[in-house]
Amino acid sequence: MSAKPNFRRKRSLLLILTLFVVGLVGAGGVWWWQNRDRAEPGEGGLVVRVETGGAATEAVLTGGGTSDAQLVLTLSAGQAEPKTAARIALAEGTPLSEAEIEAILARLPELLPEDGDVVEFSLPTETLPPPQTGDRVDVPFPPPDAPPAVVEVPTGPLEVLRFSPEGPIPLAPFLSVTFNQPMVPLATVEMLSATEVPVNLTPALPGVWRWLGTQTLTFEYEGDEDFPKATEFVAEIPAGTLSAAGNALAETVTWTFTTPPPQVTRFYPSNGPQKLDPLFFVAFNQQIDPAAVLATINMTNTSLRLATADEIAEDETVALMAESTRAGTWLAFRPTERLEPDTTYDITIGPGTPSAEGPLLTEEPYNNSIYTYGPLEIVRADCAYYSGECPPLTPLQIVFSNPLDTAVFTDTMIGIDPDLPGAIVEVFGNTISIRGATVGQTTYNVFLSGDIQDIFGQTLGDDETRNFKVSSALPGLYGPDQPFVTLDPSLQRPVLSVFAINYSRLEIEAYRVTPADWQAYLIYQDEYRYEDNPPSPPGERVLNTTVDLDAADDVLTEVPIELEDALDGTTGHLLVIIKPPAREIPDRYSESSQTKVVWLQVTQIGLDAVADDERLVAWATDLATGAPLSGVQLALGNSSATTAADGLAELDARQGGVLVATLGEDVAILPHSYYRWDEASWAVYEAQDELRWYVTDDRRLYQPGETIHAKGWLRLIGQQLGGDVGLVDGLQGVNFEVYDPQGNLLTSGTAPASSLGGFDLS
Repeated sequence: MSAKPNFRRKRSLLLILTLFVVGLVGAGGVWWWQNRDRAEPGEGGLVVRVETGGAATEAVLTGGGTSDAQLVLTLSAGQAEPKTAARIALAEGTPLSEAEIEAILARLPELLPEDGDVVEFSLPTETLPPPQTGDRVDVPFPPPDAPPAVVEVPTGPLEVLRFSPEGPIPLAPFLSVTFNQPMVPLATVEMLSATEVPVNLTPALPGVWRWLGTQTLTFEYEGDEDFPKATEFVAEIPAGTLSAAGNALAETVTWTFTTPPPQVTRFYPSNGPQKLDPLFFVAFNQQIDPAAVLATINMTNTSLRLATADEIAEDETVALMAESTRAGTWLAFRPTERLEPDTTYDITIGPGTPSAEGPLLTEEPYNNSIYTYGPLEIVRADCAYYSGECPPLTPLQIVFSNPLDTAVFTDTMIGIDPDLPGAIVEVFGNTISIRGATVGQTTYNVFLSGDIQDIFGQTLGDDETRNFKVSSALPGLYGPDQPFVTLDPSLQRPVLSVFAINYSRLEIEAYRVTPADWQAYLIYQDEYRYEDNPPSPPGERVLNTTVDLDAADDVLTEVPIELEDALDGTTGHLLVIIKPPAREIPDRYSESSQTKVVWLQVTQIGLDAVADDERLVAWATDLATGAPLSGVQLALGNSSATTAADGLAELDARQGGVLVATLGEDVAILPHSYYRWDEASWAVYEAQDELRWYVTDDRRLYQPGETIHAKGWLRLIGQQLGGDVGLVDGLQGVNFEVYDPQGNLLTSGTAPASSLGGFDLS
């Protein structure tokens, strides 16, 4: 690419030279023409010499013949010459006086205006601002004394603006109606509650009518719950009702609202086989009369009766349900005769189920069903989550038709051939689970005693046998799941154990590391499994060997890794990497998934720590006995301390990194995190005082056109040690925003706050 600009430069230079030669030839021709009469042949000529970096070429332009007098022009490639122009000295001028300036300007002709000199100012295009609510009113301060404002008396007929609730509702906490005119004079609540109420509610309920302001009337039911359920209420405001201004309601206003009839909220029992004399429990969403409800319950080919108190108390499950359910809202019943075994029964409640709170009945039935237990049988035998052959190490399961009685079951009721060392037999519900180190390519015969019994007292009867065929296992390596492991201090020699199956050998590396290598280890731990070319492990490699397992096929084998020679003494820290040969790893696994990387700590120091926002309290103990260790040197970043007789010491929790404990040659560490990007300190949080408030309003739910009234109080909660609840210094006001249900901002503003942190707004 660099040759192209040079070629273009040479071509341009040659073109310029050619044009220059042509110009000279033309000039010479003109000169010869003008002097042709005066010049004799051989008296003169024009010689043009062109230098191109090599030999010079001459062209003689004459009228003919030769001459000793010739004009020679030499052309060569030009070179830039530095500008050496002399600097012009500035003249020293004398400022003109105002009179001299005016005399000069007076000599100029008059400047006359032209079309287009004057145009209107062009404002940039901008959007219209949103309309302002209200107008700005300037008032004098302090305000002048003036007579009280004249209150306008409303005119026109009285109207009902809104009322609630209305129609079918799940519950009715209160009743509210709002008029378009004041209905009562401003007075206290006690005086207003005694005023005649303009609303007739049917059926009548005990409660209190209250005016909120002068236009909104509410009714609060005096019962502990909401309005009675299963009831249709009719509210009526008769025509002729007068407002405080004497204006009458033209027509009667009537509306209704309905609370729901009984609904089933819990039904027991409903899952699994049931005994032949089951005890049923049904809860409703309201008060009921158990006998009246029972009359609406039907069960297939069965008559029912209410359960006695003793029967309820004897059934632990039903007794607990009855205790946790609101009194008067449930019933318990049972069949009058024993049911048939191995049979499905349908239970229907309603329609027409009554309530104890109101007259409305249910219109739709509630349906459920149960089935009674049959003979105890084995339903299936397989491996958890697998069909057909079982992979090694997966539990063996036998599922029965009925739940088993765990109080009667013993391990002697199960036999396994061939023997399964360390087998764990568990019973839950209707399932027996057998967990153990099953061997691949082996068939296990499980013998089941006929004495196995279900919760209904039935036994299996005959002994049964089920076979489980275990397939060959995929190769696998299993070891520590945590990136940081402390070795058991009771071990005579430092040994790290892993488990392998169907691998012939393991490749083992160990690197001697120090607390200063922790961050580099986290980087390696994070990148070796995600990077094609991971970084080198930190530390000094002190072990690099391959261990032949010499293990049987399909048998999970423990592999102890001796690390005594890799340590520099009896304690220390090692980065251990264990992996199988790459050629033996199944295709479905990645090499990193079969590689175990662990930081192994061999120490006799037990180290623990807890931190708040400023202090870290460390506790050093003897890892083998738990006794506190004194004189342990602790370091955390730039903070250091020595443990006392109780093993405790305080450090600055705001320091990040690894907590290091040193006692002689023994060094122990306690990392703050196993995540490489976590650079936070040990401090759990930075304690900052919190601003909290309590806010309440008058209605909670508002319709368009209504005025919101809210008030609240602000307090400062101190989070430091010894913090308290106090006032907010310098509090001047509270900013507020009002949104509609769609999230649109309706208005915003600032409410002034008192010295005690109180505020109110509307």
